[in-house]
Amino acid sequence: MDPLTHGVASFALQRAFFPRAAWRSVVAIVGAGVIADVDWFTASLGPAQFLRWHRTGTHSVSFVLMIAIAAFLFSLRTKHVAGELWRGFSWVAVALAASLHLTLDIFQADSIALFWPFSQRRFALDLLANLDPWLLVILVAAILLPELFRLVGEEIGAPNKSPRGRNGAIVGFALLALYIGYRAVVHGNAVAALEAHTIAGEMPRRAAALPDSTSPLLWHGIVETESTVNLVTLRSAGGEVTDATGVTTLHKPEASPLLSAAQNSPVAVAFVKFARFPKATVEKETEGYSVEIQDLKDQATEEKGRAIFADITLNQNQQVVSSELQWQNPSRPPK
Repeated sequence: MDPLTHGVASFALQRAFFPRAAWRSVVAIVGAGVIADVDWFTASLGPAQFLRWHRTGTHSVSFVLMIAIAAFLFSLRTKHVAGELWRGFSWVAVALAASLHLTLDIFQADSIALFWPFSQRRFALDLLANLDPWLLVILVAAILLPELFRLVGEEIGAPNKSPRGRNGAIVGFALLALYIGYRAVVHGNAVAALEAHTIAGEMPRRAAALPDSTSPLLWHGIVETESTVNLVTLRSAGGEVTDATGVTTLHKPEASPLLSAAQNSPVAVAFVKFARFPKATVEKETEGYSVEIQDLKDQATEEKGRAIFADITLNQNQQVVSSELQWQNPSRPPK
C-alpha cells in the first residue's frame, strides 16, 4: 500500500480510538503507521538489495514488537514529565498503527515476510491493489465529512460533545471492512473460475487473481499448467465472472542441463524465492546462452516501478559465466 493511504489510515485510527491525543501524539501514531515503507529507499542501492530488504524486516511482526516496546518505554517517561505536550500518547495506539500497516499490506499481491527473520515465507492475499483509490476515498471521507458536518453544526448552534471526528472514523473503518469483505468474495469467484477450466487441454496446476488498481471488478489472472503460464483479465461482479480480454499464453522452456545450471545459480535461487510466478526464457547468444527469469506477477499487474528479473549468462559448455539481478524495463513484453 502507498504511504499516503497508510498515513490516512493511521490518522483515522487515531480519530476513532484515541481522539483526545495532542498533536505530538497524533504525529507519533501516523509515523508508526508509515515508517515500515522506509524500505523503499533500498531501491537506490540496486535491485539485489531491494530484493533482499523489500517487505522483509520492516514489514514483520518483529518490527511491530520493536516499535511497541520503544513506545511503551517512552510512555513511561512522558507519563510523569511531559504534561500536555504528549497528552494522549499511548504505546497501544502506536502499536496498533504499525499493525494496521501490516494488515493492509498483507491484503495485497506484493507479498510480505511476516515472520522475518525467523522465516522467509511470504504472504499475500491478493485483495487490494498497491494503490487502491476506492479504499483511499473511504478513509478520506471518514475524516473530512465529519469536519464538514461539525462546521455546519457550529453555524446553526447545534451542540456537539462527542470527541472530534470519532464517529465518522469508526464508520469509515466499518465501511473499510465491508469493502475488503466484498473484495474477498469477488476474488474467490475469480480464482474459482480460473481453476475450473482447462487451457489448451491442460488442467490448471495453480491460479491467482491479482487486483486491478482502478476497478474493484477487474482481476488479472495467472494460470499455470504443465507446459504454459497464461495471463487473462477477468471481470468479477457478485457471482458472475467473465473474460475481459483474451488469454495470453507463454510457453515454459523444456527441462535441460542448461536450464538447470541457470536455475541453480545463487541469483536465480534468491529470485525464485521472492517471485510468485517465475518464468524462465532461454536464448542462444553468439558466445553462449542467456537465461532470463521474470516474475509474471509484475507482467500481469503491469508493475512499472520496481520490477526485477534475474539475468544469467552461460558459455558454450553450459557453465554459468555471470548472473545478476536487473531492473525490468517497463516496455519489455513478457517472453
